[in-house]
Amino acid sequence: MAELQTWQATSLLELRFISDAQIAPNGEQIAFVETWIEETASKNGPRKPDYRSAIMLIQADGGTPQRMTFSVSGRDSSPRWSPDGSKLAFISTRDAGVAQLFVLDLARGGEAQQLTSLGYGVAEINWRPDSQALTFISRGAKAKEQPHVESLRDEKIIERLPFKFDGVGYLQPEYAQIWLVELGQAPRQITDQAFDHADPAWSPDGSELAFITVSRAELEHTRQADMYLLNVDTGTSRCLTNALGPVYHPTWSPDGSQIAYIGHDQHTGNASNEALWCVSRAGGDARLLSVGFEHGLENSIISDARIGRFPYRPYWRDNGIYCLATRAARTRAYRYSDGTMHELTPEDNPSISGYSQSLNKRTAFTAGTATQLECLYMGDADGSINLLYDPNASLLASMQTIEPERFSYNSFDGLEIEGWAIKPVGFTEGQQYPSLLYIHGGPHSAYGHNFMHEFQVLAAAGYGVIYTNPRGGTGYGQRFRALVRQDFGGDDYRDLMAAADLAESWDWIDSKRMGVLGGSYGGYMTNWIISHTDRFAAANTQRCISNLMSFFGTSDIGPYFGEDEFGGQPWANIDKFMERSPIRYVNSINTPLLILHSDEDHRCPVEQAEQLYTALKVLDKPVRFVRFPREGHELSRSGEPLHRIARIEYILDWFGHYLQGHDLTPADQFRRSVAGEWQSTQ
Repeated sequence: MAELQTWQATSLLELRFISDAQIAPNGEQIAFVETWIEETASKNGPRKPDYRSAIMLIQADGGTPQRMTFSVSGRDSSPRWSPDGSKLAFISTRDAGVAQLFVLDLARGGEAQQLTSLGYGVAEINWRPDSQALTFISRGAKAKEQPHVESLRDEKIIERLPFKFDGVGYLQPEYAQIWLVELGQAPRQITDQAFDHADPAWSPDGSELAFITVSRAELEHTRQADMYLLNVDTGTSRCLTNALGPVYHPTWSPDGSQIAYIGHDQHTGNASNEALWCVSRAGGDARLLSVGFEHGLENSIISDARIGRFPYRPYWRDNGIYCLATRAARTRAYRYSDGTMHELTPEDNPSISGYSQSLNKRTAFTAGTATQLECLYMGDADGSINLLYDPNASLLASMQTIEPERFSYNSFDGLEIEGWAIKPVGFTEGQQYPSLLYIHGGPHSAYGHNFMHEFQVLAAAGYGVIYTNPRGGTGYGQRFRALVRQDFGGDDYRDLMAAADLAESWDWIDSKRMGVLGGSYGGYMTNWIISHTDRFAAANTQRCISNLMSFFGTSDIGPYFGEDEFGGQPWANIDKFMERSPIRYVNSINTPLLILHSDEDHRCPVEQAEQLYTALKVLDKPVRFVRFPREGHELSRSGEPLHRIARIEYILDWFGHYLQGHDLTPADQFRRSVAGEWQSTQ
């Protein structure tokens, strides 16, 4: 038997990712997206690895997937079946890198037909019930002279809030509208209000569209939104809800009389769990259906090995409403009926990332575990579950993957916290090892039963990896989620220190060689920890927050997130905002710190890292600052492949020096090398 290989940063290049599983209306076939990394030519630079994707088709009863799309360049995504099952619509960037709408006629075969050529591209495609037309979201077409004019007048005129969004950049003045394209005809815009539109969903009779937008300008920068109904023939729309909070994924009852949706009424602000609601087509007050259900209707389990869309729109069938929710470190399937949320998945089922359901209640879903990347599953109406496709089976069979060991502990106030430890590769009883306490982002997200490539790489490098879900995370009830609100750096800090205390008590942990790291909220907590204790030998903060005052005005979510999570507006609460800002305590930081940040991060802007680095450098503290061009907040999960590899290499180098005694690689040597030696191995 061949010797098992260990996970490396460059193992990323071998992974294949599946997403957006869409089952045919009759339940007999499943279309899904498969993504991989291959060397491609860039517009103005050398060839380098990049993501490619195609639409795949597999029989619901099993077999080998068939590739349905073959773009020479670009990525194909978002497969959507026509209601009669004869066609498959999808989005592709094969046309000059802009996302356009295509349709495959499965009965006739042949090449896909391109239905749009809009300068701003398309998103959120949705078939009309008669299978003869589709709606989609777009900001519209660019006039031919517009790019030339924009190159001459390149200043930005900003009059809206938010004016930027992470992963998108600065928002265009054009708002996202609903468009309609009849097969064989030109697309046309069917809404024209001065707000962004989203989530169009057809009524069963095809006469109306439910969609989401804000009702007035002052709500545009908040999480408050409303559901509207658009009469497609007359073009008139009416509001069905009353701006209680966010609204997602409208889904019609089979008889078209009611519309269910996911949302919340902000009863605990930004920390409120997403719940199942319903409103009548005729109007009236929205009703909370999932009364007493303590878990959010979302997939909030973190993974760095998922790429693509993972839909979680509810499905309304004759026996209830099907949906997903995250409970106890897994995302699970539920059915709402008879006033109760019924859990459908076994306790040890893989954590579900996204799903779709046929008319006969067969369900296609993608799911993973801590030792298995996303796979495609088929769930039958009788409750049986079958694995259909694992694109990484042969790779995983050749790799030494360490199973995380679950533990739990009581924090300072008795609150139970769940966590996991991955022991280093080659673990030997009686020896002690360096370890890393890894803090998740959010804060309203969670670690759990999903694969983490980076954790396996760290274990292969000789580290124990310890990760927990401190208060504020999802999956442990509404109260648990809200405990961190307006208390960042308070009791959550005590939870994490209790985890470090527990780890130090294990005989295999070397207490003098413990490191701490995290990203986003985890980056904030890393900054907070090292400014309040010297117990860690080294630290790494990623896409961090250091100054709550400036975060409020520079982050794309600063106003609503900052006001709710930090407690007010900074100019009225200067002492409170600064009291919980790590930058205030920078003079107390003695832990060697590696700062990793993306230049185009609009969620936690790079100025947060710049402030921290400058202060530490002026104070002559050990610090290194690495910034990644062309990347946003999602660098570790969907950034350019070479940047993702380089990011892990910087982490390994930093902790390798301070926890394992290796030489620290000089900055100029990093600049002269290619991440993962990509060019030398191809």
